[in-house]
Amino acid sequence: MSDSELRSRILEAASQYFFENGFSKTTMEEFAQSMGMSKKTIYKFFPSKDDIIKEITREKLQHVHHGCLHCQQDKSIDFMQRIKNVTGFISSEMRKLKPQFYSDLQKTMPALWKEVDEFRNQRIYEDFSAMIREGVEIGVFRKDVNIDVLVLMYGNAMQSIINPETLSKLPLNASQAYEAIVDIIFGGVFTQEAKEKYVTHTTEKVTKEEVPQ
Repeated sequence: MSDSELRSRILEAASQYFFENGFSKTTMEEFAQSMGMSKKTIYKFFPSKDDIIKEITREKLQHVHHGCLHCQQDKSIDFMQRIKNVTGFISSEMRKLKPQFYSDLQKTMPALWKEVDEFRNQRIYEDFSAMIREGVEIGVFRKDVNIDVLVLMYGNAMQSIINPETLSKLPLNASQAYEAIVDIIFGGVFTQEAKEKYVTHTTEKVTKEEVPQ
């Protein structure tokens, strides 16, 4: 295995391990053992556990960003379905990060948490804003919607609700909280025709999930 392949393997394992279990109470020795690898091999590529956390967190941010853009810019798909694809993709990615990871990041690596927050705000302003403007232009969203206020509402909701302290007070995980934000915000800006179509998409999704396997 080449150094590049070995490094990628470490990052992939770290993503699964730390996103699932958090990282503040896990030592490098424990992580190395989970991989069946020596600490020396890991230290060859990453001087510390913090370096691994930074790498997998930044990779996750870029993955989510590019995934959203891919869903949003695929003009071969109906706009309403693109919205569902974007929000569904974000929700799915959030489910991969358990509450302990959010909590550890905020408490033990505040600088990285700030970086995540700033990246999220920038992407919301640019990507979410572009999607809303397109929706207004094609008649999915009301023409009288104040886009700047709507984007600000969405961003503030994400910032204030999708964080460990708030989530600890809610009977929801990050993915469920995000879905609630989307449902409330979009439910108030769709035209009647679009709202009916959105409800149909949602109903179809719930029905499929409830069918016994």
